[in-house]
Amino acid sequence: MALSRQLTIIAVLAILLSMALALVALVMRPAREDFPLFALLLATPVVVAGVGATIARRQAWWRQFRSVAVALFITNAISAGLILLTVYVTARLMFISAHDANLALVIVVFASVVTLVFGYFVATSLREGISDIINAAKAVQLGDFSVMADDRGSDELAELARTFNEMTAQLRHVREQETRLNLARRDLIAWVSHDLRTPLTAMRARIEAIHDGVVSEPGEVAAYLDVVRNDTYALSHLIDDLFELATIDAGGLRLNKIDCSLSDLVSDTIKAMSVLADARHIKLVGQVAPEVGAVNISPQHIQRVLNNLVGNALAHTHAGGSVTVEAMAASPHRSVKVRIIDTGEGIAPADLPHIFERFYRGERSRARTEGSGAIPTAGMGLGLAIARALVEAHGGQIDVESQLGQGTTVWFTLPL
Repeated sequence: MALSRQLTIIAVLAILLSMALALVALVMRPAREDFPLFALLLATPVVVAGVGATIARRQAWWRQFRSVAVALFITNAISAGLILLTVYVTARLMFISAHDANLALVIVVFASVVTLVFGYFVATSLREGISDIINAAKAVQLGDFSVMADDRGSDELAELARTFNEMTAQLRHVREQETRLNLARRDLIAWVSHDLRTPLTAMRARIEAIHDGVVSEPGEVAAYLDVVRNDTYALSHLIDDLFELATIDAGGLRLNKIDCSLSDLVSDTIKAMSVLADARHIKLVGQVAPEVGAVNISPQHIQRVLNNLVGNALAHTHAGGSVTVEAMAASPHRSVKVRIIDTGEGIAPADLPHIFERFYRGERSRARTEGSGAIPTAGMGLGLAIARALVEAHGGQIDVESQLGQGTTVWFTLPL
């Protein structure tokens, strides 16, 4: 790579020398015997510049200065000196009039000074751009991810600033994700300990009551065992949710898609949840539009989505209310849309943006009902988070619409 760059520099300088000699021959038309002298005069600064550039590149002498502006100023000064030397020697050899020679030197000196001043201000501007990126990097090093470098312009510095800003934005996003993860982890520990300890404590108390003979009547024993069984189911569902979430986070989710009847899945969900709906005196119905045919999905995962959403709707619908499952074709987007509509308590507007976040609990009215027979998917805020992950894994979308006190509609789509 270094040899290639040196050859490039030599080739460029050779082309420049050839062009200069061609202009001399075209404009001045010197005598044949004077042409070698012109060639020597023009070749001398070219050779000096080439050798100097090679040595400077190998030694990286400009890196020894504390400022890019100073390095560029010295480089321009050397270039101006070479030009001045060339003009001086040429004037002494070629000009007859000393007045004309001195005038040429004055003009060259003036032009060189103007060039140096202009170059210094340009170099200062470059230095300010570099300093701005350095200061921004130091701020990021101290933990301030809100700082932004000045990325105006189209040169390499502007591109560097834009790349730096993109990196800072990614770091800021990672920091925010880390903060949310830490909060979620702390909440997880607190909520898991609560949601596990509460039913375990109740189960242990009832089992000890039966074991110690405190409860001995067959009817009371059966009632206690029924409560213990319900709490066992709740714990089993909670553990399943945690395992499912861990599998999704670890990237271990595998979808075995097949062409499946969505009508069968909705029917199975209605049958599975009908006992709970009847116990809570809630009307549970489902309907699938005739035009909805087979959908290429992973049946067990979409069944899990339906169970989670319907179970969550039942948990937040009062006695006498209703929960409806609808599926219809959405032809403009070549997808199937499934809606779970309840007439329950609704969701507060402040909670709607966070309803699919894991471990999120909104108002106390939407927290899991304590005691036996509770809906596990409504407890730790895992059911909706899992449903979203499974729907998005199928390439679909999920969202919620709700009015406080009037009910909630959760819908998701599945591409055909």
